[in-house]
Parts: sequence; structure tokens; C-alpha cells
Amino acid sequence: MKNLQLKQNGRFYYGWVITLLGFLLMTFAYVGCVSLTSIFVLPVTEDLGLERGAFMTYVTLLSLACIVVSPFAGKAMQKKNPKIVVAIGCVMGFLGYLGFSQSSSLTAFYLFSLILGVCFAMTAPAPVSIMINSWFGGKVRGTATGIAFIGSGIGGAILSPILNTVIQHFGWRVGYVVLGCVFLVILLPLTLLLYVKRPEDKGFTRMGELSGEAAVAPGDGEVSHPGLDLKQALRTPELWLAALSAVFVVFASSAILANDVSFYVECGMDSTRAASIHGIMLGSMVIGKPLMGMLIDKLGIKIGSTISTFIFAAVFVSLSSLPVLPALVYAVVVTYCLGAPSITIVPPLTVNGLFGEKDYGTIVGVMNTATSIGGAFGGMIAARVYDATGSYVTFWVIAAVFVVVSALIRLLAFRLNQKRNTWSAV
Repeated sequence: MKNLQLKQNGRFYYGWVITLLGFLLMTFAYVGCVSLTSIFVLPVTEDLGLERGAFMTYVTLLSLACIVVSPFAGKAMQKKNPKIVVAIGCVMGFLGYLGFSQSSSLTAFYLFSLILGVCFAMTAPAPVSIMINSWFGGKVRGTATGIAFIGSGIGGAILSPILNTVIQHFGWRVGYVVLGCVFLVILLPLTLLLYVKRPEDKGFTRMGELSGEAAVAPGDGEVSHPGLDLKQALRTPELWLAALSAVFVVFASSAILANDVSFYVECGMDSTRAASIHGIMLGSMVIGKPLMGMLIDKLGIKIGSTISTFIFAAVFVSLSSLPVLPALVYAVVVTYCLGAPSITIVPPLTVNGLFGEKDYGTIVGVMNTATSIGGAFGGMIAARVYDATGSYVTFWVIAAVFVVVSALIRLLAFRLNQKRNTWSAV
């Protein structure tokens, strides 16, 4: 890891401050919008007398709003002032969760979920990927991304038991207020204070660039990076395969984050232990994400992404057997630790590997749209399977198949890319 340095030209490299900001966005914004959904399902539905499937439809609407906004957010992050984009997202997060805290009907939850969808598109994970990509090249990008993205694991591990305690003592409405205040009190000020768009703005150069990644300045003096633009990428099967793989993986993963606490209770755990397992599972990514990031830097995104995705399939195999073999909860934690990077780290790094950096922000926005499509339906469909069958097991089996197919699709995308030799940085 000789390319990974704390200093550049005798000065502390500011890219690590950007990494810290990305870490905090993943800790609070990503976790708030995605990983903590499961903590609220039982308290809200039991208090308001709602079916789980009907309540979880708000996640679908949140994701659909993110789908609409993501391409525009990605383009704005690349072409305009990204600090303002993220700051607006933080404000939307505060408004969305404040609205949740005052909601007493499905209509209200559905309405405020649209605001949270805008928040999600503008804060994490795609904006964090764009931030990291601006400061780190291909020799260390996977590691830096892994470090920033462990925020989702630490945030889940810390906030899951805290919010569960808040909900038990003060109610779910106060829990949502706490989440909203995190966006306004922590993330908004830090974004405005710390975010710097490019290394050049602080007198640095991007750390760890590959030889083919360096920006060039044509005759008009405008800097351009190698790779494909969005129009060119849309004409390749690789983009559609990469997007489809992201849909399948997040379809499966969103069902875990939205329903695993309820499932653990179904398997005989009390709510406190179930929330603790949820937190430990998310906290395990503190190890898994940087480890898989380093593996991707060493082996390349093609091999690293395939390994991580196959491991993620084992999570669902373990979940489907949990009612019969309760000890497999430990297998769930271990496989989630190493497989979860296939959800967040792999898609943006896949964009680098398949399409370069010419139009990175816009194409990452498209990939974020794909992940939002998967997230729009996984949690809700898993809840409806429970409503229909009284168990989540059938869905876990289906999800395992989806993730295996996703691993094969990712491998195919890179093979096609290398065979056509249109662009390859893997």
C-alpha cells in the first residue's frame, strides 16, 4: 500500500478530510435512510394498526424519488458546486424525518418519504463516491472508498441500539425527531465547513492515479478525463448489465435492512437482542468494507466484485435456515461483513472500471438510480411475503438466487468490456 500516504509534499493530504466527511455522511445519512428502517417497523405498525407491507411501501416511494433525482444530482455534483447539493440534501433529511415524527396515516408517511428520497440522492452513497473519486485514483480508490463506506456499518452498530432504546422509552416519534436533528445539527454544518471539490483547490494533486486516468488538456485548455461519456456508455451492454446487477443486489439487501429485526423476533429473539444482532451485523462492515476495498485495489474490480457478491448470496442461505438452525445467526454476521461491500462499494468502482472518468458523476447517478430501483421493492415485497405466508423464509431463498445471478452478470459485464476493448481500467 505504498500509494496510500497521509501526506503529499510534506502536507497532510486533505483528501483524508474528504474521506472523513464521506464517512460521516454514510454514518448518518445512509444509515438514517436505509439501515435503520427495520428498527421502526414493529413500533409504528403496531401503534397505528398498519400492515407491514402497506407501511413499507414508503420505502418504495422514497426509492422512486431517489430514482428521479439521482441523475440530476450526479450531474450537478460533477458540473456545479457539490457542497450546495449535499447541503440541500441534509436539509431535506431534517424535514423528511420531522414530518415522519408527526405522521399518523399512510398518506403522510408516503408524502414525507418523497422528501427523504431527494435527501438520499443528494447525500449518500453516490455523492460520497463522487467525492472520493475526485481525490483518489485507481491505485487507492477502493481502499479510500472502503474507509468512507464503513460509516454505514459503524452508524448502524451505534445508532441501532440507541434508537431502539429511545423508541422503547420515549416512542417512535421521538426516534424520528432524533434522526432528523442529526441531519441539521451534525451533517449540514460539517458539509459547509469541510467540503472541497478538487485537490487543486487545496494545492494538491489526486493521490494514487493510474497511468491511464490522468486528466488531459486539449487545445482549448479544458481538462478532460479518459473514458466514455453517458451517451456512449448507454450504447454498451456493460452499463445495462452493471445496472441490472445493482438492482438485484439491492433488491435483496434492502429486504434485510427493512425486515431483519422482525425476522429475528419471528425466530424467537426478544426485540432487544434482535436490534443488537442488527447492529452487530452492520458494525461488522467496519472490517468488511476496507478489507474488500483493499482486495479490489489488489485484484481489480472484476475479481473483487465477483467474490464479494458470491459471499453476499451466502447471507440469504443462512437466513433461510435460521428458524431451524439458530446458530447460523453468526454465519449471517460473517457473510454480511464480507458480502455487503457488493451493495455500496462495488457499483461506483464498477463505473471506474467499465467507463473511466470522463463522465463519472453522471454515470454514477445512473447507477444510483439502479440501486434505488432495487431498494424500492425489496423491503416492501419481503414484508408482503410475510403478510401472505407468515414468514420471511420464502423471500430469503428468492433473494439468494437473485444475488448469485448478480455475481454472474457482473463477471459477464467485465468480460464483454475487455473483449470489446472500448474502455478498461480493471
